[in-house]
Amino acid sequence: MLSSTWVLVINFVSRLALFMLKLWAFAHTGFLVLLGEALNSAVDLIVVGSLLVGERLGQKGGDQEHPFGHRRARHVISLIVAVTFITVTSLQLVREALPRLLHPVTPVNPRVALIVLFVAFSVNFLPLWAITRSKKQDILLKTALFDTINDQVAIVTALVGVWFVERGVLWADPLAAIVVALTIAANAVVLIRENGKMLLGRSPEPAFYERVQRAVLEVNGVKGVHDMIAEYIGPDVVHMDMDVEVDPHMTVRQADGIEHLVKARLRALGVVSCEVHPCAHRGQARKIHKEL
Repeated sequence: MLSSTWVLVINFVSRLALFMLKLWAFAHTGFLVLLGEALNSAVDLIVVGSLLVGERLGQKGGDQEHPFGHRRARHVISLIVAVTFITVTSLQLVREALPRLLHPVTPVNPRVALIVLFVAFSVNFLPLWAITRSKKQDILLKTALFDTINDQVAIVTALVGVWFVERGVLWADPLAAIVVALTIAANAVVLIRENGKMLLGRSPEPAFYERVQRAVLEVNGVKGVHDMIAEYIGPDVVHMDMDVEVDPHMTVRQADGIEHLVKARLRALGVVSCEVHPCAHRGQARKIHKEL
């Protein structure tokens, strides 16, 4: 089984090789769709690189300025990449494609372009294999999987465009390039939406709270759990706050013991930080933060 770091390294190396191959092919054939594919691979390189940075920073503990650690760094990097590089790349590619769509240019060596795209399509199965062989399926690897599948779709589009050009349909090249540009733009929208939610303090799904409630109620001495509030502080990592109802005649030492048992249960659910407040009253299952 492979660790998530090794999976991302394999992904990064394969994307780097494909970027150089596609750029070389564009220089020797003039197919605009190959330039789009090279730019798409460059975007993939930056995205996978941000995942590697996030993986490394996620292992760094908290400090005085960042008491919950540095796991959100990946989301900051991904958001910057989406807003700047990816958006600019897709717009520039469309600008290059539109004049060719109106005034088609005849590329050369379509067979070379087809071979390069077939090689790229085949090489992408290496990171897909690595992801399926990973030890865990966390959000970093899910992002890499989504990115690789998107890349395969873009390559198929490019293959269709080159195939039509080889048969004399010259406008198929800029049209395929525009489709690739729209694919890059769609990736940017997904990255902005997902990373924006995380940076704004996204709460886990309702099913997560149900699992937490069941786990806490299994602790001996806990009569109820309420006022739960949680947010992601990194990929699949949660900070949480809750009240647990206990016997009002329980000693502080006993309540402290229950608190440690509850936290042990929560760690298995991806909660790395939690404030548990033993109390003798009941309340609503979930809480919405309000200003003091």
